[in-house]
Amino acid sequence: MAGLRTVDDPARVHAVVVGVERYPRHSGWDLPGAVDDALRFHRWLRKGGVPEANVQLLLAPGEDSRVRLDALAGELTWRQTWTRDQLMDAFTEGLDERTGDLLYVFWGSHGVLGQGDHRLLLCPDASPNDKRCVDTANLMEYLQRDDLTGFGQQVLVFDACATFLEHHNQSTGPAVAGFPTVRRRRVEQFALCAAAPGQVAENNPALRSGVFSNAMLDWLETNAADLRPDLAALVAHVRAETPEMQTPVSIEVRGLDGSREQLLWPGRAPLPPSTDRSRLALALHDALGDADLRARCVEHLAVQCPEAGLGACPSEERIAHALLTVERAMAALVELVHTRNRRAADQLLALGRTHGVPGLLSPLEHRSLQESFGRAPQLPPTARVIAAVRAAQPLGKAWLPPPTAAETDGPSVDQLMACVEHFEELTGGQSVAHPGRQLVPAVLRFTELLAALVPALRRELHEWADQVAHRLGVDDGGLAERRAEALAWADSLGPAACRPRVLAQLDAAPLDAADDEDDHYTCVMWVDTGAGDLVQAAEQSLEPLSSRGVVRRIKRTVKLLRTETDETPVVEILLQPDAVHLPVDAWNGADDGDALPCLLGVEWATALRCAPLADAEREEQRQEGLKNRRVGRHNDTVVFLDDGHAKGYMGYGALMADVRAARAVVRAGPDGRDRLVQAALRLGYPVVLWDRQAPAQVPVTHFDPLRPERAADGLPWRIRDYRAQACMNPAAHPVCPAVLLESAERPLPPVLSLTGLSDRATRSDPPEAKP
Repeated sequence: MAGLRTVDDPARVHAVVVGVERYPRHSGWDLPGAVDDALRFHRWLRKGGVPEANVQLLLAPGEDSRVRLDALAGELTWRQTWTRDQLMDAFTEGLDERTGDLLYVFWGSHGVLGQGDHRLLLCPDASPNDKRCVDTANLMEYLQRDDLTGFGQQVLVFDACATFLEHHNQSTGPAVAGFPTVRRRRVEQFALCAAAPGQVAENNPALRSGVFSNAMLDWLETNAADLRPDLAALVAHVRAETPEMQTPVSIEVRGLDGSREQLLWPGRAPLPPSTDRSRLALALHDALGDADLRARCVEHLAVQCPEAGLGACPSEERIAHALLTVERAMAALVELVHTRNRRAADQLLALGRTHGVPGLLSPLEHRSLQESFGRAPQLPPTARVIAAVRAAQPLGKAWLPPPTAAETDGPSVDQLMACVEHFEELTGGQSVAHPGRQLVPAVLRFTELLAALVPALRRELHEWADQVAHRLGVDDGGLAERRAEALAWADSLGPAACRPRVLAQLDAAPLDAADDEDDHYTCVMWVDTGAGDLVQAAEQSLEPLSSRGVVRRIKRTVKLLRTETDETPVVEILLQPDAVHLPVDAWNGADDGDALPCLLGVEWATALRCAPLADAEREEQRQEGLKNRRVGRHNDTVVFLDDGHAKGYMGYGALMADVRAARAVVRAGPDGRDRLVQAALRLGYPVVLWDRQAPAQVPVTHFDPLRPERAADGLPWRIRDYRAQACMNPAAHPVCPAVLLESAERPLPPVLSLTGLSDRATRSDPPEAKP
C-alpha cells in the first residue's frame, strides 16, 4: 500500500467534513457524537494549517450540539445541512472552484449495506419509509472526474454501519441518489470503512464519539500534525485499539497505487456468501427483537462459546455465522431463547437441524453430563455400554466407542462422552404419526439407558435429561416412555457384569476356655469377579479369627481379587439375622502399635447381608417380599420408623402400607431400634439403614448426609465416604450408619451355617471407634 506524497503547502489541502447527528423525520435514528467527531476532524485539519475556507463543514446537529456550535460562532464556518441534495452539492458544486493536491473526506452517519454489498450512507432527511442515501462507491467514482482540478490524492473515511438492509425488516428499500456520470481520470484513493459487511459501527455514548473515529483521531492528533499520516501505521493503530471498545471491524482499503485490499482483524475473516446464514439471520431478527434478551444472549454466547468472537454488538449475520459454524453455539442460544419465546426457539432448532449445526447439547449441558459421569462410583462395564449404544440406535449401523490404551476398570468418562457426541449428530425430528410432536433424540435415549445401568446416577441423569428435553421441545410423554423402556431394558439384561465383590461369611466360633472374653468367628471368604457367581477364595483360614483377623483376611482377599479384575470390589458381610447389629464396619485390622488404623468400613464400601431365616416358611415370605420390593429400589420412597413405631403393630403397619417400598430408615432409639430393624428385614425390605449408636430417637434430617432416597446401589459408597469424614471430624458427622443391602443380582453362597453369633465385646481388638 503506497503512502501519501509530500504536501508542502497546507493551503493545497481541502476537505469535505460531514457529521449527521439528527434525523428530523425519525428521531429514533439520532446519532449523538457524529457532530463531535466531525468537529474534531476539522480541528486536526486546522491545526495542521489548512485554511478555514478550504474546509466544507456540513453538520446536522442535535440540540446539545447546536448549543456548543453557537458558542463557537466566529471560530469556525459550518453549514447546517438537512437534505441529501445539500450534501451532494458539496461534492458537485462545492469543489468546482477549488484546486489542490490532497482532498480529505470525513463522513459520520448511519449506514446500511445494500444489494451487491453497496455501502449506503443515510442522509439527514432519510426515514424508515424513505431511506434517502448516497452510495460510497458512486461518490468515489464521481471524485475521479476529469474536470476536477488537482486532488490527485484523496483520503476518505466513512464511520457508518454496514448492517444488511434486509435485517431491518422494513417494507421499503433504499432511495439512492446517484452522482452525475462523468469521464474519469486516474486518481489515488485511500478509503477506510469502520465496519465490515454485516457489522455495526459502534458508538460510544459516554465519549460522544464513534469508537472507530475516536481511535483514528487519537492517532492523527498524536502522529500526523503535519497532515501527512503514515497510512500503514494508522491502520495498524486502529486495528490494535478498536477491539477494546467494540466488535473488531474490517478496514477496506483502496490503495494509492490503485490496488484494492481488505485488512482484517486477527481471527476475523469476511463472511462467505451464504443463503443458509441469511435465512437464519432473519429468524434471529425475530427471536432477538427484545433488546434485553439480545444482550443476554450475546453475553451468554461470549462466555460459553468464546471461539465465536462475537464482541459486544454483533449483527444478526455475524451471530448466524457463529451458530452455523461454532460447536454448541445454537444450543447455547436456545438455552436462553426458549424461556422467553418457545415459538422462536422451535424455529431456530428446526433451522439448526436443516443446516446441520454442530453440537446438539449446549456447552453447559455437555459439561454437566461429563461431570456427572465423573462422579459415578463405578461406570457400567464396557459390554453394557456397547449394548446401550446399540439399543439407542437400533436401526442404525453399529457404532462402538473408541478404545483407550488401558481399559482396566471398564469404560472411561471420555469413552462415554465419545458415545454422547456420536449420538448428538442424530438430532431427531418430528413424529410422522403425531405431527408437531418432537421425537426424543438419540443422545437422550442413550443417557436414559445409562441411567438405568448406573443407579447411583439415575436421579441426576433423569434431571439432566428433563432439562435438555424441555429446551429441545421434546414431548414429556415421549421422554417418559423412553425412560420406562430403559428401566425394563436394564432389568432384562440379567445379573452379569456387576462390580466385583468379596463376601465374608461369618459364624460364631465356640468359646476358647483359655480366653473366654474374646469372640472369634469362623470365616469363609467368597469372591465374585463381576460375573454374578460366587466361588470360595483360594486362601481360607482353618482356625477361627478375631475381628482383627477377619479384617486382615478380607484385606488379603481383596488384594488378590483386585489383581485379577483390576477393580476395587465391594465388601459384603454375611451375618445371621440376629447378628446384624455387630459393629463390623468399625473392626480394626491394624496392630495396636501401627501408625494407621485399618477400619473395615473406611477401607472399603461395606454392606451387610442377611442369611436365610431358620424358619423355612418365614424365609419364603421374606424372599417374596424382596422380589416384590425389588422395583422400589428405582424410586425415592423411604419409610421412616421412629420410637412410636416400636409400639404394638405400628411398625408392621408402616412397613406394610406400601408393598412396593424398598427402603426403611430406622430413627428409633436403643429400646425399639433392633426390633424395627428385624421387622424390616423379615418383611423383605432390600434396603434397611439405621444408626447403631444413636442414644435416642433421631430426627428425619439425621440421615440426610447419606441421601437414603438416592440410588440404593450407591449407598455403600456414600456411607464409606461419610465414615472417612467422621474419622476426620467426628463432631460434624454424628451418624454411625449400618446398612443392610439385599439384591437378587448378588446371590448368596449355596451352603450356609445357622450357628448364632455372640454380641460380647472383644478384648484383643481395640474398643469400637465411632467412624
